[in-house]
Amino acid sequence: MITKQTGLVRKLLLAAGLPVVFVLLIGAAALYGAAGATQFISGNIFTDTSNPFTVLLVNKRTSELYIAQVKDNLPLITKTYSALYGRNTGDKHREGDNKTPEGFYYITGYMPPKKLNAAIYGDGAFKLNYPNIMDKIKGKTGHGIWIHGRGAGRDNEKTQGCISLANSDLASLKSTLLPGTPVIISDNIEFLNAEEYAKHKKEYMDMFKAYISSWEKGDYNGFASYFSANFRGNEGLTAESYLNKKKQIMALNQTRKVIVSNVNIFKENSTKLMYTFDQFYCSGDVLSYGAKKLYLLAEKEGDYRIIAEEFTKLDVEPVIEKDVITTLNKWKDVWQARDIEKYISYYSGSFRSENMDIKQWKAHKEGLFNNTNSIKINLSDIKLKFVSPGKIVVSFIQKYTSGVVSDKGIKTLVLSGCPGDYKIVEEGWRAT
Repeated sequence: MITKQTGLVRKLLLAAGLPVVFVLLIGAAALYGAAGATQFISGNIFTDTSNPFTVLLVNKRTSELYIAQVKDNLPLITKTYSALYGRNTGDKHREGDNKTPEGFYYITGYMPPKKLNAAIYGDGAFKLNYPNIMDKIKGKTGHGIWIHGRGAGRDNEKTQGCISLANSDLASLKSTLLPGTPVIISDNIEFLNAEEYAKHKKEYMDMFKAYISSWEKGDYNGFASYFSANFRGNEGLTAESYLNKKKQIMALNQTRKVIVSNVNIFKENSTKLMYTFDQFYCSGDVLSYGAKKLYLLAEKEGDYRIIAEEFTKLDVEPVIEKDVITTLNKWKDVWQARDIEKYISYYSGSFRSENMDIKQWKAHKEGLFNNTNSIKINLSDIKLKFVSPGKIVVSFIQKYTSGVVSDKGIKTLVLSGCPGDYKIVEEGWRAT
């Protein structure tokens, strides 16, 4: 007997391009494996973030919509829905062509049925950000691409370009499709085994790391090689103007630190990639933090180039505060451990305190470490003052206890550098 689950297995495997005979065999193995559960790994999502999130995968070829839940760095298909798309096949290019666009999109909001023509759109609609920056570069037109329900009697009626679901399916997604949920629309969604997934993930991550490394090292030629001649930046800059600006910045500031986190890679097909990540940039008198999206297009097989970039500026101070507190706690721990080499590594070579330079400070602290068997330090009421992008004054109440002395006071540290690599350049103390 063919169950609903068996049908899903076959649809997913057929979507992966396998012959029917292999679909039957592999599908049975997937269903009745040792784990007793079916799990499909999406070949369209790669991530290094530990934060769980949801991605919608729209497969135009099979008229399927999949829910991929990303957890523990692995995107697994958890639900599937039957969906209807535009009346005409192919990628959308212009207003009124009745085609569903293909690419990387996001849910921007929900429209309740009372604001819609329920006879057409059923029980509501989720709006998508079509046209995105990549669509605009390609000259695509049109608007109002939604994921919506269906009016009575429209169960088999294709759309003017939207994605249509049964009203009951749409209702089940209301708690899942929040603003910002990624949506990948493709003519062919991919499914991979664990070995294939790891191979592709490494390939895309290595390419990303090389791009960041060339930027951080100031390798202008290497950095520029990642960009398409058709590139457009966040402010509409052309490839030439954007790269000239970067070249000037690299020449002005010889050193920089580019810290990335929450890296997600979305793949539409063999020609389109998108990287999303949080970026912290620190160089000279420039300090910025934000969310970045890079859109890549393969100009020939496997040769991806950045065709568009979007950057949303975020508040940098909470990120710095978290990093400074982490640094302070590590500094405190090695101080309590009386590890003089690790302790002194938190200080700059230009450090000064109480007329002591770094060598005198090290000798002074080493003597104190050797004259006691234990040190206990408590830090509280930590306050930060941002003097300049590369300079922070930190003050806090410090309680110090050792086998020799016990005191309490306000300590002030002046930190210089970038997140993850702050060094203490000055230290002051006032007993209370």
